[in-house]
Amino acid sequence: MLQLFKIISFINDSIDFMLHEFLSSIPEEILETVGELDLNIESKDCNTAINDLLTRTVLVGGKRLRPLLTYIFGNLFFVEPSKLIPFARAIELVHAASLAHDDVVDNASTRRGEPSINALSSNQKAVLAGDYLLADVIHSLSYKGDLKIVREMSLVIQALADGEWIQLDASKERNYSHDLITKVAMKKTASVMGWCCWIGSYVAGKNESIQNYAKEFGEKIGVAFQLMDDTLDFSKDSKKDALLDVQNGIINSVLYEWLLLHPEIKARFENGENVADLFDGDRIDEACAIVEKRALDLLTSARELLVIIEKECALNSEELERFEKAKIPVFKILEYLAGRKF
Repeated sequence: MLQLFKIISFINDSIDFMLHEFLSSIPEEILETVGELDLNIESKDCNTAINDLLTRTVLVGGKRLRPLLTYIFGNLFFVEPSKLIPFARAIELVHAASLAHDDVVDNASTRRGEPSINALSSNQKAVLAGDYLLADVIHSLSYKGDLKIVREMSLVIQALADGEWIQLDASKERNYSHDLITKVAMKKTASVMGWCCWIGSYVAGKNESIQNYAKEFGEKIGVAFQLMDDTLDFSKDSKKDALLDVQNGIINSVLYEWLLLHPEIKARFENGENVADLFDGDRIDEACAIVEKRALDLLTSARELLVIIEKECALNSEELERFEKAKIPVFKILEYLAGRKF
């Protein structure tokens, strides 16, 4: 139980019963491995000033859900947590690098209630620190001698940049659609979670079909995660800053549905008016319900993929018993995402 409380500390005291139940379903070895994950830059020639800045900003706190997902899905394919450490570390560092870059793009001043990386240093140093993290990831993965892993991680990094670029263009042109918002979520969130689920199947030596199903599972829960995250911006019970996206002029999935429910306001927004000045909250619950339904449909589809993966693995009776046990925390992830409040 000691390691469980270690992990809970990473959630910044934002624990509800569902999340506690989810963490309690995870094997102790996985919790211990996540709790001891070292995110410091590994290079012997590391610039200590950059490492210090990173460990005081984008590498501090956070839920570490990405490493958790990496270990949990790897466990589904009977991969020991120790074999996944470099990959769990890599995906968390890529996520952290994207936060450093996002803070610059968004001109942020705070993150998780603390000064953002660019506020503590400068926009220039924040960008360089993010680049330094990405270089460390590729450097570390290259030592594994597997170009497939490096290539797949490179595609994730590319998707993150592409997603931010598309979002910036949409913000400037005010030309939003369901497809565009889903595309941004796929690139900025789902690409990362897809990799988390894919890497375990690859390390386990599963065939390409199973690997694709594993990645698809991660992508589905990634989009669902982003959709539910968007609803939190309008929830009274949320631990997030209320109406943060509205204040920042970001058209997320909920705000887009709200604009569709108000054609006249949508036209005014498209003609250049500030969405923060236009937003009055009318029918926002209806917009949230539409987005939540979409997220729940994705989670249901992800659950169905687990059935397909189980069949594709062609397990014997002993393996099937292990698989059924390993599925429990995966199901808990789906339940947590369906009802998350922060």
